[in-house]
Amino acid sequence: MVVLPKITVREPAMPARLRRCLAPLLCLALPAHAADWQYVTVPGDTLIGIGQQYLKNPNDWPKVQSENKVEIPRRMPADFRLRIPVALLKVTPAPVSVTAVSGNVRYKGADGGFRPLREGDRLNGGETVLTGPRSSASFRFADGTQLTQQASSKLGFGRLAAYGKTGMISTELNLESGRIETAAARQQAPAGGFQVRTPVAVAGLRGTAFRVGVAEDGRRMSSEVTEGVVAVNARGRTVDVAAGYGTLAEAGRPPVTPRALLAAPDLGAVPATIQRLPLQFTKPEQPGAVAWRARVTGDEAFGTVLRDDVFTGQTAQWTDDLPDGEYFLRARAIDAAGLEGLEAVHRFVLDARPLPPVPVAPALGERLYQTQADFAWSAVPDAHGYVLQIAPTPEFANGVIERKLPAVVRHQEILAEGDWHWRVASVDETGKTHLFSPHRAFRVQPLPLPPAGGQSKSGTDRTHFTWESVRGADRYGLEVTDVERKSRVASEESRDTAAAATLAPGSYVWRVRGVEADGQAGGWSADNKVIVPPPPPRELRLDAKTLALTWQGEARRHRVEIAADAAFARPVARQEVEGTRALLKDLPPGDYFVRVIALGAEDSASLPSTSLPFTVEHARPWWLLIVLPLLVF
Repeated sequence: MVVLPKITVREPAMPARLRRCLAPLLCLALPAHAADWQYVTVPGDTLIGIGQQYLKNPNDWPKVQSENKVEIPRRMPADFRLRIPVALLKVTPAPVSVTAVSGNVRYKGADGGFRPLREGDRLNGGETVLTGPRSSASFRFADGTQLTQQASSKLGFGRLAAYGKTGMISTELNLESGRIETAAARQQAPAGGFQVRTPVAVAGLRGTAFRVGVAEDGRRMSSEVTEGVVAVNARGRTVDVAAGYGTLAEAGRPPVTPRALLAAPDLGAVPATIQRLPLQFTKPEQPGAVAWRARVTGDEAFGTVLRDDVFTGQTAQWTDDLPDGEYFLRARAIDAAGLEGLEAVHRFVLDARPLPPVPVAPALGERLYQTQADFAWSAVPDAHGYVLQIAPTPEFANGVIERKLPAVVRHQEILAEGDWHWRVASVDETGKTHLFSPHRAFRVQPLPLPPAGGQSKSGTDRTHFTWESVRGADRYGLEVTDVERKSRVASEESRDTAAAATLAPGSYVWRVRGVEADGQAGGWSADNKVIVPPPPPRELRLDAKTLALTWQGEARRHRVEIAADAAFARPVARQEVEGTRALLKDLPPGDYFVRVIALGAEDSASLPSTSLPFTVEHARPWWLLIVLPLLVF
């Protein structure tokens, strides 16, 4: 058998000086018997009338007469202290009123099923109330005691009785698991009392404020006292727990020595007006705190508990919504033993509506490739307009572009190249601008422009290309296409504004573009044309007798040039031929030079070949050929 420790509440000790002064009065006020209630008579009282008003059985007034040795029951002197045994007093129900319900709270009677608990319900005793996660219920008892049943708790309501009009209320509760927080009214002696039974201990209250928590398995109880003194007894040991202290009790063990509760946290840094959702608070550093209980209520006292959670970090946050209005934050630190400290209360106003729009575009970190920025955000149902801010820094301190807009969700703005930040806020029906959305950073950075100034020059073995530099280009890409074949024949990259490629004789177009460090490329330049001429002919040979000229070369067409000087300043003849052979004819006698130029695409000309000198003899008559031999003989 588990012996349950018993907790009783003691009034704070009275100073000795005050006790000496009040001793005579106290002697008169205390009842002669612990189970007697005192009634002070007024003029006109009779024992019969008192019996009808206060006694369970009005006919028991002779017992009161005998107890108090009243000689004339119909003529009671005024201000006479009449002792009435508690057993003779009327006992009437003392129902409990449900003052607030938050979340999933259900209850059942002694013989019924569970059903939702509603604000305004009345409990008469015998009910069991269950609160779900993040749920709570608040109750007001007949004597004014207020109690809050916190989340995930099971609380049974036992005896709820009033002793007629005496003001004495007897209340018995059973907390099987979870937590309750009580501000009990001062109980009237001798029969008034407020008891909370748990599987581990019994807490008896007499005008005090304290909390009781029971572990889910029912084997561990914690108790924190904020007003008055509580005596906790278990396993033959009694400890007095004063205000500002707490103790722990486990099944089968005596209660531990009370330890000081952690001080109320400093909530001075919590703003008086909160405009951002989800609702969150940053808790101050506090030595000894391993967790925090934070609650949001609708009033400063034991009103509706709207949010109640334990947080281990420095931030308390609730993801579910709360309407705008006035609230109270109640926070307390929790030590390593699980005792919850003294509580701080902070009033705040939630003024978050209309909520900030959700930024859509430009997205966080997005790059815009044009200077026209298209902004978009989500529509807020109760917004009457929006304020858009664009700035070069996240502080939005300097260079801010602000646009006050109607209830639209898009806007265009021309921006300079560079880094930008933007945010948007909702405007209510009064024109007030509410909280801005989180800012989004983006960059306006067009791709490199197409390079201009393209020039090309064909050399003896390679073709060279040049162009002008463009901003933002880390390197350049060159592309060369054969006009006749319509195929790309060269693709080069260069860190400079020049490149070269080996090309066969022919007609080509080429273009170039800037490429960024991350590989993104800008637009291509306009097509530039380049002609690669064939190589100059070589190995010229001339038959002196027939003036037949031959050479080596790859071109299909050639131009033969004849001049009277080596510099070809005095041209004599020019002819174009197919192939690599030409007959030099119709030349008057004299000394000459001949060279050959290869012709390529679009009549492009190669460099001249090496020139070759030759002579054309004077012509002789036919008859002289017969006479000259005869003259010799």
